[in-house]
Amino acid sequence: VGLLLVTSVVTVSIFADDIAVEHPYRNLQDTEDLWSIDYEPRRAHPFSEECDWHEQSITVDTRSPLFSETVVAMSDDKVGDDNKYYRDVLTVIRLIHLEDDLGYDLNTSLISIDPSNSSILVLSEELYNNSSMTGKVWLTYEFDNEAMHVSWINLWGFEFPPEGYQRCIFGTNDQGQDMFSKVLYGSRVSLKIGITVAVLTVTIGTIVGSVSGYFGGRVDEVIMRICDVFFAIPGLILAMAFVTAMSQITSLTMPMWLGILIPILFLAVVFRSYLASTIAGDQLNDQGHLQDLLSELPLGLLMGSLIRYRNVFLGLFLLFFFVGLFPGISWFYLFGISDSQSWRIGAAMGVIIILGMLALADKRFIENASFDGAGERLSKSLDWTNPWRYLTLRTVAIFIAAVVIYRFSGSTGDEIVVIKDFDRLWKIQAALIFTGWPGYARLIRGQVLYVKEMSFVEAARSVGAPPGRIMFRHILPNAWAPLLVAFTLDIGGTILSASGLSFIGLGAAPGTAEWGILVSESRRYFVPDPHLMLFPGLAIAATTLGFNLLGDGIRDVVDPKNRR
Repeated sequence: VGLLLVTSVVTVSIFADDIAVEHPYRNLQDTEDLWSIDYEPRRAHPFSEECDWHEQSITVDTRSPLFSETVVAMSDDKVGDDNKYYRDVLTVIRLIHLEDDLGYDLNTSLISIDPSNSSILVLSEELYNNSSMTGKVWLTYEFDNEAMHVSWINLWGFEFPPEGYQRCIFGTNDQGQDMFSKVLYGSRVSLKIGITVAVLTVTIGTIVGSVSGYFGGRVDEVIMRICDVFFAIPGLILAMAFVTAMSQITSLTMPMWLGILIPILFLAVVFRSYLASTIAGDQLNDQGHLQDLLSELPLGLLMGSLIRYRNVFLGLFLLFFFVGLFPGISWFYLFGISDSQSWRIGAAMGVIIILGMLALADKRFIENASFDGAGERLSKSLDWTNPWRYLTLRTVAIFIAAVVIYRFSGSTGDEIVVIKDFDRLWKIQAALIFTGWPGYARLIRGQVLYVKEMSFVEAARSVGAPPGRIMFRHILPNAWAPLLVAFTLDIGGTILSASGLSFIGLGAAPGTAEWGILVSESRRYFVPDPHLMLFPGLAIAATTLGFNLLGDGIRDVVDPKNRR
């Protein structure tokens, strides 16, 4: 059942352009979808025949330059793909109601339909020669509105929906917009929020939780205490505060030097791992040599501490260097010496190479690793006789990091625009990511603590495998099952949270095709028109229920107890 519900929602979101009868248009800045407003028929009930009615003003004052004895039946203003206004010519079926400017009813026989052209309305002399008639009259008529009718099945005389139930199947809202179309397009917005937030929270939580569980000690204590702070505050309240704090932010940017630094650090870690596995050969540490070295050094206690905790001191030095705490010696200063792309790429490569050389020096002089056979290992690593072995996720990540460095090294300005139009939908996604990762971090930490004590992990550690390889090749592949279940369940919860934020006014902007704001806009009409709240509410309930049932099903499949 869950898979059926999820598949239905995903299918509807993919084919919304083909199923919907009304469609949004892009604004002039091409940053968001907007919906045309014609205010008719307002709050029409499902399947109401009023959806095929149109009210048009007709000038009857013969002194007006707009007066004509014949009038073309025209729609209200619409917005085309080129963001220009236009009107459609309507085919009139029958006249329904006629009234003057003061709201008094008139006989519809005063206006007739041209027999030769159903789009032409003919005014009688009695209407425009009447001295009491000044200004305009308002004519309501039924027109051929086939384009707004839905018909999914028409085969061998069988139609679904049947005749009379093909118009306004969800009714219209207070602005005359088709609710069926807005609910369909709302599935795109809700699924985008749910999947994006779930993917990013899983990614961040997995990284943080893996580090916490694998290294343990003080690292684990610090990370878990941070998670406890997040757990101490209800997630929805924390998300509300986060969205409010970002209310004045219109675009999401980061400093140029910081944007370049992130891929540089990734490439440095990869380069260091590559050197360790080829030149140094991933040998075990020579603890005896390290003890002899410490005993021979003068000021043994001080130097011994520096050698023993060298990685901590190196990490602090790099932290101070990259964040600019050293006056005159910082990554920000080095990166900003020149705006040329060649200098920035050269500085990036220099940092990567220096960090790699420091790792080799540590292996050779501190750990007394032998470089015997380094040339042979290096040549084997560069052997292209089987290029398919390089087709890995790490290769893709290296390529993306290199492209980012090359692309932004040649950019002008001091900032990188991450999200140009950081609208309210982006803000609720950022808020839900900010509040959602601790749950995944604690979940994956528990899995890592369990898996890392297994014999195959101990075997990998005993042969000198680096932590990164142990984590990604041995631990995480055996800890994915709970993550998959939590990921599926979290999509439904995220959609519900995003709808809740929109309902209280902190999410999507008014007029957006998003389920939460649709429910919020219709709550004041709940008593006379409950259908306005019913259909988007059912969409939220069905989608959330579908992902929850799917997550429960996946849990039953991956649970080892059910395999016995």
